[in-house]
Amino acid sequence: MSRDNGARPVDGDYILSFTEGAWNVSRRTGHDRLMSVSTGVKTRKVALARIRSLSELDQADGWEADGPDLFQQITRFRR
Repeated sequence: MSRDNGARPVDGDYILSFTEGAWNVSRRTGHDRLMSVSTGVKTRKVALARIRSLSELDQADGWEADGPDLFQQITRFRR
């Protein structure tokens, strides 16, 4: 997908992040709030498959954290 520094996840979207040597998937639940969905995934490939599956099932978008307050959209399923 494309990189747009002005775009941000909205409530219900999924966010992929890398912390402490593992990939994590979270869901945005409100203003600056996240719910952990999947933690400790060892490979990015597995984490991407997980976020794509969840995004498609829930008709939400998927994002990858690319720094503080920077996101790159990786899936688009919102209608």
